[in-house]
Parts: sequence; C-alpha cells; structure tokens
Amino acid sequence: MHLSKEELYRMEQEDIRAAVPENLVDISNMEIDMKKSVSARVEDYVQKVGNPFLVRVGEYVVKIGYSDCEETLNDRMKQYIRKVAEIKY
Repeated sequence: MHLSKEELYRMEQEDIRAAVPENLVDISNMEIDMKKSVSARVEDYVQKVGNPFLVRVGEYVVKIGYSDCEETLNDRMKQYIRKVAEIKY
C-alpha cells in the first residue's frame, strides 16, 4: 500500500473527536513480525489499520503523532518518567 503525502496529511489531520470507535482498528492484540525490515513492518501496519494516526486500543480512541528523530519511544518514556520523578520528589 503506497500512500501519497496528501493522503498521509489528510489522515494526520483527522479530528479524534469526530472518530467513530467502531470504525477504527483495535490494535490491542495486533502482532508485529519483528523479523521483517522496518519498512515492511510499517507497510504491514498501515495495511492493517488504514490510518496510522488514528486507531483504537480496546475502548479508547488514540491519536498517534510521529516525529523524525533518533530517539525511540523507550527513550522518550524514560525521559518522561525522570521528569515526573523530579516533579514529585
């Protein structure tokens, strides 16, 4: 599945408040084949969910944002936890 920049932009701009949960793919139990290349995994994911920016996790609608950086989600979560720990203690 190849998406144009315009299609991706349109998907990214969809309003989470207007989303119909029943129309979104629930990614709670989605499995990702880690043996595949990153580009193949991304393509599989997009084919499965349709809109990579707006999905459902159980009963919750989730809007996802992506950034072009070298830090991973794990790196960002560690940073977040450190900041929260500094604020509370």
